[in-house]
This record gives sequence, structure tokens and C-alpha cells, in this order.
Amino acid sequence: MELTKNQIHKVEQYLKHKNFDFVDLKIEVLDHIISDIEMKMSKSFSFENAFKMTVLKWNKHFKETSSFFFGMMYSNSKIVVKKAVKLFKPFYFLYLLAYILPAAFFKLFPISFSASTVDFINGFLHSFSIVMIAYVCFIYIKTRMSKIKTTYRFILSTQYFGLILLIMGVSVGVFNEDGLLNPVFTGFVCGGYAVVYICHYFYKKHIEEVQKYKIQ
Repeated sequence: MELTKNQIHKVEQYLKHKNFDFVDLKIEVLDHIISDIEMKMSKSFSFENAFKMTVLKWNKHFKETSSFFFGMMYSNSKIVVKKAVKLFKPFYFLYLLAYILPAAFFKLFPISFSASTVDFINGFLHSFSIVMIAYVCFIYIKTRMSKIKTTYRFILSTQYFGLILLIMGVSVGVFNEDGLLNPVFTGFVCGGYAVVYICHYFYKKHIEEVQKYKIQ
């Protein structure tokens, strides 16, 4: 039994009441809830009773929750966090490897550079890092100015703080007085660049979702 327009509107109001306005999930969730109601109505339940039973089932999915992958300070509905973790998990390990591998390598195999090479590398890192930091700031401003929510935007909001690694690494410097690469701060810089890449990737995915649903 298919729902009427008024009945579908009531389901949409339920989602609105839950502040569930993530464009990449809303249609899918709406379809699932409607299907659940229609299935119950096919078993002779009235719409009102079917709606109440379905709401009881779905309420738990809209409860605020957090994840180890994003930290306790970042929370959202269970549906959003579950999808976000699935999308972000590979990038979490990329981020860890970007820090751990360079730090471990230069700890085990110290490499010394001449003074001129150190100056060149430092100059390049400072210039490149300023561009990368400015790019992430651009992403932050663009997403903050927009009211459109996606799971990708939620992931982005959890990543900006990681840029502090790049700022610390470049500010302190990746070389010590002997021209050796400092394993810790080299790891910070590499980890910071990984954060920039992650922000770039999820910003592109956010824009794709916005364009997919033709939202201005």
C-alpha cells in the first residue's frame, strides 16, 4: 500500500523535527521509513499506528553519538556517524602512516644535508605549507558559508584541527642544528600534508553531492 502525499509529508516533518537534513542520506532514509510504514500497513495496521511503530524503531538511529575515529568532541546522529566512519576509516590509517613511516624511517636512518640544501628545503616547505594552509582555510570558509549538510562536510569539520601538525612542524623546523632531519617534526609535516589531502578529498565529495542534488 503506497502512502499518500499527506502521509509522506508527515514522514518528512518527522525528519525535519529530528534536524536530519543531510542531503546525501535524507532521500535514502526517507525511502526506508516509508517502506517500513507501507509494510506494516500491508499487514492491516492503520497509517497512524504504522507510523508510530516505525518512529519507535528509527528514533535510536537519530540519537547523538561519537566515534573513536573522530574524537568525543565531534558527534552527530548515529546514521551520519556510521556512514562517516565507513568513508573515513581508510583515510585514518593513511593519516597515521603519513606520520609514523617518515618518523620511523628518519629515526632509523638519519640523513644529513648541507647548509645550502637545508635552506632550500626549508624555503620550499615554508612556501608550500603556506599555500596548503591557505587552501584548507578556503575550504573551511566555503563550507561554513554554506548551510548544506552532507556526511562529507561532517567529516571535514573533524579534520581542520589536524592542520596544527603542519603548522607546528614548519614553525619548529624539520632540521636540527647538524642538518639532520628531525624524525618527530618531519612526521608532523607529513601528517599535516595528509590532513590537507583528506580535506581536499572530502571537500570535492561534498561539492559533488551538492551538485548531484542541484542545490544552490
